[in-house]
Amino acid sequence: MNRLAPSLYRRSIALDPAVHRGRKVSPLTDFSIAKDLHAVFVTATEFPQAALEFPIVFVETGHHDTAGRPMMSPVALLGLTHGENLHVEGTRWEARYIPAYIRRYPFSTASLPGASGINVLVDEAWSGFSDHGTEPLFGAGDAPAPALKRAMDFLERFELEAERTRAFCERLVMLGVLKEMKADATLQNGQKLSVDGFHAVDEDKLHTLPEATVLELWRTGLLMLMQAHLLSLANIRHLVNKKAARIQAAGRPDTAVLRSNRK
Repeated sequence: MNRLAPSLYRRSIALDPAVHRGRKVSPLTDFSIAKDLHAVFVTATEFPQAALEFPIVFVETGHHDTAGRPMMSPVALLGLTHGENLHVEGTRWEARYIPAYIRRYPFSTASLPGASGINVLVDEAWSGFSDHGTEPLFGAGDAPAPALKRAMDFLERFELEAERTRAFCERLVMLGVLKEMKADATLQNGQKLSVDGFHAVDEDKLHTLPEATVLELWRTGLLMLMQAHLLSLANIRHLVNKKAARIQAAGRPDTAVLRSNRK
């Protein structure tokens, strides 16, 4: 699981009224765009809902803090193998919760060279972004139409929560309570699946924190987030069962057994 998940976005470009004045968008109903996502970023505020459906784990971002420690980011595991989303069947999203990262599609944000502030991007390769969509993006005088206003508000909230999530992860790294983990699943036919390259909160280290630190984590809500993350790890078995069911539906009856190094 240490390989980066494929991106939802195939051809993101800056949204420009001079270029996209007549373009429209349709509601996202075809979730096959996410069929190759085996993991997706989730913000801390999503933990309570996402933890009911997906294992939430921490992965290295590839960057380091000023002390040289690897920086972490939380992701929801959607599959057990690279490029496989077990929650997408055809065009349907088969889970009760849809991560905000996916709900914001086809829009995203980025800082562009020569441009001030944050710019709104759109995936021009998406079929729902066209001249024949259901809602216009721009109105009179090239002002954002309601659909674009809603998207911009959502993007702003997402970026704010993403920043808070980065601070949460920095706190975990500073406390030294994360450990590397690995979970193995063996299917009835002998096929072995390994989920590795992720980190989880070490409960033993959490229990040794000073009382003052635990109290501070509880008062700021960070302890609740850690507990939601720990509870969510039980959903790895749920993914194994979905994997076995998918194999069975393909005409290869199978069951699976999960082993984890979580104590």
